[in-house]
Amino acid sequence: MPASKRRITIEDLFRLRTINQAAISPDGSRVALSVKRGDPRKNKNFASLYLVGAKGGRLRRLTAGHHMDTLPEWSPDGKALAFLSNRDKCSAIWLLPMEGGEPTRLTDKDHDVSSFAFSPDGKLICYAAKAKSEREKLQRDEKKDQLETQPDYEHVTRLFYKYDGEGFWNGQYSHIWVIPVRGGKAVRLTDGNHDDLSPQFSPDSRRIAFLSNRLPDPDREIENADIFTVPSKGGRIKQITRRRGPVLNYSWSPDGRHFAFVGHMGKSGEFFHHNMHVWVMPASGGAARNVTPDIDNHCVNFTVADVPALTFTADPPMWSSDGRKVRFIVSEQGACNLYETEVRRRKSRPILVGDHVILGASKAAHPERAALVIGTQTEPNEVFVLDLGCDGATPRQITHINRTPLNQIRLTTPEPVTCRRGRHSVRGWLIKPPGFSPKRKYPLILQIHGGPHTQYGHGFFHEMHWLAAQGYLVLFTNPRGSVGYGLQYLLALKHRWGIPDTPDVLACVDKIVRRGYVDRKRLYITGGSYGGFMTNWIIARDHRFRAAVTQRSVYNMESMLASDYGWFLAKEVGAAPWQDPARVRRASPCAKAKNIKTPLLIIHSTDDLRCPVAQAEEMYCTLKYLGKEVEMVQFRGESHGLSRGGRPQNRAERLRRILDWFQRHK
Repeated sequence: MPASKRRITIEDLFRLRTINQAAISPDGSRVALSVKRGDPRKNKNFASLYLVGAKGGRLRRLTAGHHMDTLPEWSPDGKALAFLSNRDKCSAIWLLPMEGGEPTRLTDKDHDVSSFAFSPDGKLICYAAKAKSEREKLQRDEKKDQLETQPDYEHVTRLFYKYDGEGFWNGQYSHIWVIPVRGGKAVRLTDGNHDDLSPQFSPDSRRIAFLSNRLPDPDREIENADIFTVPSKGGRIKQITRRRGPVLNYSWSPDGRHFAFVGHMGKSGEFFHHNMHVWVMPASGGAARNVTPDIDNHCVNFTVADVPALTFTADPPMWSSDGRKVRFIVSEQGACNLYETEVRRRKSRPILVGDHVILGASKAAHPERAALVIGTQTEPNEVFVLDLGCDGATPRQITHINRTPLNQIRLTTPEPVTCRRGRHSVRGWLIKPPGFSPKRKYPLILQIHGGPHTQYGHGFFHEMHWLAAQGYLVLFTNPRGSVGYGLQYLLALKHRWGIPDTPDVLACVDKIVRRGYVDRKRLYITGGSYGGFMTNWIIARDHRFRAAVTQRSVYNMESMLASDYGWFLAKEVGAAPWQDPARVRRASPCAKAKNIKTPLLIIHSTDDLRCPVAQAEEMYCTLKYLGKEVEMVQFRGESHGLSRGGRPQNRAERLRRILDWFQRHK
């Protein structure tokens, strides 16, 4: 190993910075970006805004301090930059003059803003915001005396009353507001017992579109969303789409006559049972047309990584200036690529394809130019600029925010692995330790992704590189049920978790073991969420693994009804507990818990609402009662996304616990 290079460390997780979003200026000459960093000394995560020219050059820092400054958006004239910030203990819109000066808060402290947009004439900003509860206001203002003298409880009346990462519903709904850019009184345009989200102005600034679920019982069909419009000065609300299914994001056509949106028309509970395609429809209402029928994959980024966090969000389709084409992202075979389709012909073609993950795209208002956030397996997100109007154009990298730490460490490029399984192939990657020699024997760690309908791929995974640097072979694969390999590959897991996917991942392990450089007595397994389910499922049926670590896992499908995604699991299993309790029991790892022989470490978070912590406690108590070798680590105050966005010291301790468990079981 060259003297100038060293192996990756836990501390490098906080030296590496993540570009969350990039926004190209209306004239295509500059790019504003939000850069996230973890601060282990303060044990918090922060994000700041930077500016760079579209041809590259030195980064100019726009905001500083211990805040989360995100979602930068340019004013139509390019003279100001709006963004969200938590600097006043609320999520508010701040406005930064680009000619100099400090940012000022535009929206009030009693609301939390989730998204916003400028009007094309530059006079207004529309935004979606939810009011704080009275208790949240006291907490914001640090009025501890009043808090201590009041009852502290949650009164639950809704079916969908909590959401992982956000906590319990505070009794308020999100609604659409407008406010003058120069400041003044905000006006609320919507109300009612439903959430109104993701507002966007029409090209003539006269209307505002937004997403809302206004079904009679929306909590029973929470994945549903429709497009609505309202006059920007207030007035009658019009429902544009009338269909079942999700709309993840949308955009107005340049002439304001059409919408393009990402979603599908599946029934309730079928969120993952149909491909998320791009649809186009009249802005006045009417039938929507699927303009990407020739793409057999999701037009959404579902790629798992830990430096760039997976958000399950879709960028709005980007219209060409003449309105004839739309551009969008597609998850396929571990990559996330850029495509375009001709709206009338419904014929798609790739624009930018490669061993990379495109995490976000922002198009300039006038030139056919986009800023793309792109990451690879050996380099976290950077910003590239692509001239969309030029066939064959290649993207220009304009940022190198991680050049210094990456130049100091030696990373092994993951090696593609393909395992033939009957009529299909399982694909994945193997990371070998630095200085690998085929003449030696190495321990192997099998990693299983969450979801289950996500994909491992070409995103940067610090955890896997770090484990490889400790002397392990790290194998990660996309078994049946993963996205990126067509809808039928994904649907193979419907009602059958653990059945087709277990032989898929174990066949990949067998293939690597047959190469001769694996220590057969030192095989390990780990995974989180659905990957934790699979870890639990496999060690109850297969005893080849020397030790296992199950993380934020599913143990009992019956009690998983208490998850914020309980609605989804009933469709995945094929029955609710009261409909077919035996079937639900068979689909649960707990049914075979007595067969577990593998030493098991359980890692979970106390505030996990996706896989409630009771899943971990039930498994731990069962195995402890049965006399199995089991330990549990709970991280206080963390949600389901600990490994991607938790507090820095907890993320570091989690990694140390995983390695320690495997090293204790050599």
